[in-house]
Amino acid sequence: MKNQNDLIFSLDIGTRKVVGIVAEKLADDTLRIIDAEIMEHKSRTMLDGQIHNINEVAQITKTIKKNLENRLNIRLEKVGVAVAGRALKTIQSKIEKNISQDEEIKEDQVRNLELEAVSSVLKNASCDFGAGDYYCVGYSVVYYELDGETIGSLIGHFGKTITVDVIATFLPRVVLDSMFSVLRRAELEVINLTLEPIAAINVIIPPDLRRLNLVLLDIGAGTSDIALTRAGTIFAYGMVPEAGDEITELICEKYILDFNTAETVKRLLTTQTKVKFKDILGRNHEISSEKIMQEIQPRVKQLAGAISSFVLELNQKIPHAAILIGGGSLTPLFNKELADALGLDESNVGIRLPEMITQIEDKAGILKGPEMVTPIGISVMTAKSSGLKFIDIYINEKRYNILDMRQELDVLGALVAAGVDQMRLYGKIGQAICVEVNDKLKVLKGKVGHPAQIKLNGEQVDLSSKVKSKDIITFKEALDGQDAEGKVRDVIEEDIKCEITFNGQKMQFMPPIFASGVLVSLDTQIFDRARIEYERSVTVADILGQAGVDLNMLKEREIVVRVNRQPRVLSQSNFSLLVDGKRAALNSKVYDGSAIDLKTEQNEFCRVRDVVEPPPGTKSVHVLLNGQEHIIEGNPGKIFMNGQLVDLDEFLIDRAEIITASADTLPPTVSQLLEYLPFNFEEQRGKTLKITVNGQSAGFTTPLCEGTNVDICFEEREPLS
Repeated sequence: MKNQNDLIFSLDIGTRKVVGIVAEKLADDTLRIIDAEIMEHKSRTMLDGQIHNINEVAQITKTIKKNLENRLNIRLEKVGVAVAGRALKTIQSKIEKNISQDEEIKEDQVRNLELEAVSSVLKNASCDFGAGDYYCVGYSVVYYELDGETIGSLIGHFGKTITVDVIATFLPRVVLDSMFSVLRRAELEVINLTLEPIAAINVIIPPDLRRLNLVLLDIGAGTSDIALTRAGTIFAYGMVPEAGDEITELICEKYILDFNTAETVKRLLTTQTKVKFKDILGRNHEISSEKIMQEIQPRVKQLAGAISSFVLELNQKIPHAAILIGGGSLTPLFNKELADALGLDESNVGIRLPEMITQIEDKAGILKGPEMVTPIGISVMTAKSSGLKFIDIYINEKRYNILDMRQELDVLGALVAAGVDQMRLYGKIGQAICVEVNDKLKVLKGKVGHPAQIKLNGEQVDLSSKVKSKDIITFKEALDGQDAEGKVRDVIEEDIKCEITFNGQKMQFMPPIFASGVLVSLDTQIFDRARIEYERSVTVADILGQAGVDLNMLKEREIVVRVNRQPRVLSQSNFSLLVDGKRAALNSKVYDGSAIDLKTEQNEFCRVRDVVEPPPGTKSVHVLLNGQEHIIEGNPGKIFMNGQLVDLDEFLIDRAEIITASADTLPPTVSQLLEYLPFNFEEQRGKTLKITVNGQSAGFTTPLCEGTNVDICFEEREPLS
């Protein structure tokens, strides 16, 4: 048996039928169909374009392959396939590239530009759809630009920049995985993949017809695929999960038939006036085709309405015409109902047949009817390598079909395409801890993870290593880095200890540290978003506490007094406390180098001198009295507490009112010297008192000043004459 070599093998695995085509490409680009095989599923192994029974679909695929191999005496190993647009998603992408204006644009350049545009879509698709959830299954060019101007084809031109705009189509991974599973069981390697409407439109609506606003409808058994053209481009794709089987199922229900019998009845409606059939109860029926068509008409109208609604949603207006292919397009009454639903004349809704496809030479002779347009389109795209290429890669002993864009697939791309989360490859950095230390942000970083261990065909490689079909990748998941952890000391950069002299002994003290309001030590574990606070200065109480003093034994109370109507707050205690030689309270601040002296055996009660200075008095005056020097003392200021005259050593009373008063400023007088006279005033009775101040006659009220000479004596009175 010969190898496949340059022969093209393609498969259309549909809801009702599987079509296999073997063809060869001729020198004039004509595709010669050498042989074909068509088989219907024996049971409903596929519904709405989705494979449900993989083994049965694989069996019919193997049978088709084997029959073709036997007839042609070749071994078929590589195949091109297409999938229906079930749960289809599309993304449009545009890319521009600078080129040498001295070189003619080659076909390979254009193809690479298209694939580059699709690659840019693939990079963003995981964000739009979810990584690993969707496969890219095909793309079509919307338009080309040469130096900023739209052009039909770039090939053969010269210019500075070339641009392409593409629509890339995506299907759920489950749709593709079931297809690949079938082909693996049939021992076939997928070399070309496309979307069914892309395959069909490329053979049935050539580029020159795409200037019209046309809708191509591939009405199959389970799905209705949609493609739209205008202004020379294909601008939208879509899919409705309803098709010909909807009508078949209605006939099943109406006449109690099995599915295959109902399908036969449906096909005979347009060729026979009466249809004979037997229901599942064994009863024979002969019913006019007209009556059956009356029964199915509402459901046909409903199907046409569902399809037309989606078409109008995509197109935003009535198209010029609708082109129908697929076996479901032969459903009785469908063309008329679709025309009505789209708002078209029935003459503008038509079916296209394989005979209308140019550059096809069909030697098989069995590819007849509108349902064979898509199988031929798949064969044409496989011949031109116009679809996307997939390669088989084994990842941890499991086989995957992976899109190989421009033959540049690397290990990373293969793993991601196989659904491996990138986080499993790189390993994330451990979670950091962010804290605020005195309102400054501090970060403890998590540890770096260990990357995945990857081998390609048994050799250690990195993620950028290129892969090819049949390569074997093994990898062990990356290990995440450990989360950050640390203690309070790890986020306090400065040395916050202070040296204090306490009762003559030098000691080191730590200011209190709080984490989110809770007192902690340097060895306390920190947590994310903690607020750590401390002060460089500490209070006397902080120091005494760390020095082992029982603060509960130190009694301290505040008293309030008013001094000359101004309030003052003082602290009284049962201990003596000095900081740097000055009296202090327990809440007084101390700093590095401060000296604290504490005596607990004596009380410290506040006195008047603690709140006032002595009020000003008058100065002493030196005078001479009868030749002898005497000092007249000055008058002191006065201090009153609660109205009582007090001195500076009086203890303060809580809430006392203290008033200070300055001394009288009048000078001393002669009367203040009388106490210094040596006279017995009783003995001097009858004599006259003589007072002179600085030689001048004076009296008791004569003022005195510093150095005044005062003479006081008694003289005998002169007798009266």
